[in-house]
Amino acid sequence: MVGEQKAATVEIKEKSLTEIGELWALGGVLGYATANVLERTAVINADPLIGPLIRGIPSLILAVVLLITRQTYRQLQPGSKHYVGRRAIVAFIIPGVVSTAGLFTYFMALQKGGVAITIPVQQSFIVWGALFSWLYLGERFTSQSLMGVSLLVAGLVVLGLGQWRGIPVSSEWYYAIPLALFTAIAFGISGVFWREGQLRGADQSTGIFVQIVTSEITAFVGLSLFGRVQSLVEPSARDLAALVAGGVLSGVVGLYCMFTSLKLMSVTRAFALSSLTPLAAAILAFFFLREHVNWQMMIGIVMVCLGVALVQIFKPTEQEKDWKSE
Repeated sequence: MVGEQKAATVEIKEKSLTEIGELWALGGVLGYATANVLERTAVINADPLIGPLIRGIPSLILAVVLLITRQTYRQLQPGSKHYVGRRAIVAFIIPGVVSTAGLFTYFMALQKGGVAITIPVQQSFIVWGALFSWLYLGERFTSQSLMGVSLLVAGLVVLGLGQWRGIPVSSEWYYAIPLALFTAIAFGISGVFWREGQLRGADQSTGIFVQIVTSEITAFVGLSLFGRVQSLVEPSARDLAALVAGGVLSGVVGLYCMFTSLKLMSVTRAFALSSLTPLAAAILAFFFLREHVNWQMMIGIVMVCLGVALVQIFKPTEQEKDWKSE
C-alpha cells in the first residue's frame, strides 16, 4: 500500500514537471543554443554553403509526418474542400526561398565570427519582423517596442566594440555582422509571410511542409549555382553529424518545446524566456568552443536579450484581417 502511494506521488510529480511551461521554454532555449554551437563546430572545417541543405533534413522529415498524421495534405489539393488557395501556398513558398538565403549567410557568419557575434545579431529578426508586420500587415508598433529596438541596437554596438577589443575567432570576424544582419532581415520577412499564410486559413503543419520543401530545393539550387555540390561529400562524418544534430535540435526539439510552452503559459512569459537564446548560446560557446567573451561583449549580449524581450512582450495583440476573401 505504501509502495503504491509512493509510486502515485512520483507519477504526480513527473506529470507536474511536464506541465511547467517555463521548463519547456528553457528547453527550447537550450535546444536552439546547442544547435548554434554544433553548427559552428561543423562549419569550422566544412563548407558553410552545405549547411542549409543538411540542416533542413530533420525538419523535412518532421514536416512530412505532421502533414500525414494531421491529414492537412488536403489543404494542398486544389479539388478538395479544404484547399487553402494559391495565395496561401505562395505565402509559405516566399519564406522558404527568403529564409534559405538567410541560412546561407547565417552559416557564413558562424564561420567568420563565431557564435557570440552571429547569434545576437541574428536575433534582431524579432525587430525586423515587427517592422515588416507594421508595413505589410498593418499591425501596430508600440512605444515600448521602440524602446526594445533602441536597447537591442545599443547592445549590438556594445557587443561589436567589445569584440574589437577582444580575441575574435578569425581576423575576418567583422564580416559576420552584415552577414548575420542579412539573416535577421530574411527571417523577419519570412515571419510576416508566415503570418499571412496562417491568416488565409493554412494549418501550421501545411505551412511547415511547404516552406521546408521550398527551402531544401532552394538550398540545392543555391549549391548548384555556386558550383559547390561536390562539397556535400567532402565534410567529415563528424561535421555532417553536427549539422544534422543541429537540425534536430532547432527544427524539431526547439520548435516542439517552444510550441508546448505557448500552450502551458502566457505568450508574454514564453517569449520573454525565449529571448535568452543569445546569452545561452554565448555561454555554451565560451565553455565548449573556447570562444573569447569579455565583460563588454557579455553586457552587449544581455542588452540584446532585454531588447528582444521588450519587443516580444509589448507586441500588440494580433489583429485579425479577412485575408481569405482577397
